[in-house]
Amino acid sequence: MDGDRSAALLVRVWLEDGAPAFRGRLTTVDTSPGRRGTQEATVALASSPDDVLDAVRAWLDAFLRDAGNPIDSDG
Repeated sequence: MDGDRSAALLVRVWLEDGAPAFRGRLTTVDTSPGRRGTQEATVALASSPDDVLDAVRAWLDAFLRDAGNPIDSDG
């Protein structure tokens, strides 16, 4: 299990006073074994549902690309 790699992506959204649209921030942290204390990093800022979806897709693509040998993928 020492070679297992994992990460978490957190999507935060909020409404600002008087604003008709939401704001969002996507952050990630490496949760792989042995990586305790890894800092949270901002992946993207978003102001539309499409921005959020694009950022999630880009994050997943990068995670799978960096994994080297994905077990399951659509591509």
